[in-house]
Amino acid sequence: MPITARQTKNSNWDFDVVQERLLRASGNQSPIYANVRTDTDEVLGYSTDRYGVVQNSDLIGRAEDAFASRGIAYERNVYSTKNGANLRAVYDLTGDQFKTKVPQVGDIMGYRLTVQNSFDRTLRVSFALGLMRLVCTNGMQTMQKDVDMVSKHSTKLDLANLITDDALDKALSNLKDAGSVFGRLASVSLDDEQGLNVLQNLTKKKVMSEKVRERVAQLWNNRGDLLRSDNTDPNLYNLYNAVTQHLTDEVEDTRFEYANTISTKVLKAFDRATAPAQLAKLTKAVPVNSEIVVTE
Repeated sequence: MPITARQTKNSNWDFDVVQERLLRASGNQSPIYANVRTDTDEVLGYSTDRYGVVQNSDLIGRAEDAFASRGIAYERNVYSTKNGANLRAVYDLTGDQFKTKVPQVGDIMGYRLTVQNSFDRTLRVSFALGLMRLVCTNGMQTMQKDVDMVSKHSTKLDLANLITDDALDKALSNLKDAGSVFGRLASVSLDDEQGLNVLQNLTKKKVMSEKVRERVAQLWNNRGDLLRSDNTDPNLYNLYNAVTQHLTDEVEDTRFEYANTISTKVLKAFDRATAPAQLAKLTKAVPVNSEIVVTE
């Protein structure tokens, strides 16, 4: 099945899921339940009777009630991935109170909160924290942990007590200092060749694919013309900016989870590289016998 067939954006996410108990080959009942989409009869995951299904529409409705109670306006995109097994509703909050500045580069970041859900037990119900460069809508990760709204799906789950005003306030509070990591990245200068070395080393470590590396390298090499930024100094921040520009523009709409995973791993690697010893490792030239090709 093509990758694009497994994801939808702003459609095909509002369906119900029921739990159906499986039978053993002997005909006896199994302790395992299948989590089944009622509209397509597709099995999205498996669980025991202790697992409580949270319907997407109920979760999104409760989240938006919480935003409304705080008078928070937003723009929303809903990504349903893995044929509906995972859901992420991305909320970009509007208003000056939901912005943070990276003074080292002059960028303004908007707050982004993502409500997550799954029917295959791979995602906790949570607020994932993120930021968005307002000048170009590049989505960026944070180093802050997600705000879990329940430790696990449970049959005792009370959705009214799941996404509370306190949980929302905690998420917003954690975003206040989320831009600090980008200031650290901006303080780490690179030359053009070191930037390419970083991308090659990340590809060698399988943090990103060769295809992604090649496109990001093109943006890095031509950042004065291609990178949407008033400040294109060679540093770790603008290298991350090149990564997120490619992922936002060319990957996210068809492969949201893949783009999200790469962005998160790259930011963690770059944050570690603000330490001189780690930076030396990440900027070390890849041996000439490597299969990775430098993109001009």
